[in-house]
Amino acid sequence: MRHKHKRILELNTGQVKTTTVLRNMLTSLVINWKMVTTSKRSRVLKSFTDKFFARLVRIQSSYDAKDAKRESDKFVGSVLYSEEAGKKVVNELLPKFIEDGISTSFVTNYKMWFRPWDGAEKVLVSLV
Repeated sequence: MRHKHKRILELNTGQVKTTTVLRNMLTSLVINWKMVTTSKRSRVLKSFTDKFFARLVRIQSSYDAKDAKRESDKFVGSVLYSEEAGKKVVNELLPKFIEDGISTSFVTNYKMWFRPWDGAEKVLVSLV
């Protein structure tokens, strides 16, 4: 029996590999605004991305402007791998989310097709 097992949010790899994969996927999602991946990875990425942007919105609302910029830069730099992606989050995405009043659901998933060679379901993940 599967008591207390949340397998939906696991990638069944080691913790270092899982966080590395998620950070890479988040970085490419921020740079390209969308990406295609499998359904299980899309669910995990959506959870990871929502937590990331929700924390950034919380940081912006809890500090004054100068401290919020410093704290958000520090947090973005610790999660994203690319400096280009970090600048895009701080300068474009975060002000847009705060202006629109979005505090949850930053990512949408669209089912697309099945891969012909192994039958895995592909999902389009895009930022709101």
